[in-house]
Amino acid sequence: MERLNDSECSYPYSPDVRERDTMDNGFSKGWGFHFPTSESYWLDCHTHFGRAFTPKAYAETHNMLEELFSRLDAFRLGGIIAIIKDVNMFPVCMDVAAHSPHFNWIYWMHYENPDREIMEKAIEDGARGLKLHNNVILNGAAKPDIWLSDKWDKVFKELEKARLPVLWHMTQRISASPYHGGNFSKPFANSNQEMLSNTLEVVRRYPGIPFIGAHQIYLGIERLAELFEKHENLYIDTSIGFFLRWADSLCDSDRNILRSFFIKYSGRILFGTDLGLGGRVDDYLMQCFLCHARFMLNLRMPDKELQMVAHGNAEKLFRIEPISPRRRGNSRP
Repeated sequence: MERLNDSECSYPYSPDVRERDTMDNGFSKGWGFHFPTSESYWLDCHTHFGRAFTPKAYAETHNMLEELFSRLDAFRLGGIIAIIKDVNMFPVCMDVAAHSPHFNWIYWMHYENPDREIMEKAIEDGARGLKLHNNVILNGAAKPDIWLSDKWDKVFKELEKARLPVLWHMTQRISASPYHGGNFSKPFANSNQEMLSNTLEVVRRYPGIPFIGAHQIYLGIERLAELFEKHENLYIDTSIGFFLRWADSLCDSDRNILRSFFIKYSGRILFGTDLGLGGRVDDYLMQCFLCHARFMLNLRMPDKELQMVAHGNAEKLFRIEPISPRRRGNSRP
């Protein structure tokens, strides 16, 4: 039976669909002919880890992550990159990472205390990069050019030497976003544009560092495309903006626009959710993950581009070994 009213170039199928046309002399040709492309696994590049260092931190961390991956294994969560604020958590992170292929981490350095030696120590202990946030600039607690200081220059050069990325919350959403539960943001002391200009100056000064703009830098895809063309070391994650609620699907016109953008810039986009880990692994947390995965799968991207966004780009930028099927477990549907 031929597929009707469908175009494989517009809505590609899983690679195994074509393989069955010829494998074993085509014995199972036509079985599962409708299967769309699907992720091998997701590597979430943007998760927050909120636990403080305690004598129980090792056991608590292992237990929480075991629950997280047990519940999301069926949805192919293959790994996370957790954001750590407390230097005292470095030993815990080292221990967890040594025992789990699912766990990697980056260090969130305070804007007032740039320290090259701490960054060097974090990298030695296994940190895969740095997290920064511009909210303090927007709120007027720091000047927009704070990242251009000599002390921050030393931190950035340490990252550049290690060829590791910066995950950066560069701008802030102003309007309310009730679709995903976002409230209206208060007026800022400094403008988003001024802050972005200073941040992009850092991107320009350190071409050896991949800079990942969290939440798509709160820019539309046309402006993002312009920035991608100007800055070869600029990337984005999918968190918050590329989101689809449980009962929704993309309309065709939106899918076509977004799909073209994702395919063209598939090497510049990383899957991320902004999950907050540290308490219970509840249904709210799971739905946050699933809403981001649902958006990605609604795009119906070709397999190559989907795997790049789902995990390949994060593995390349954060220098993480791909997770083999054997290490991922046997409970995949």
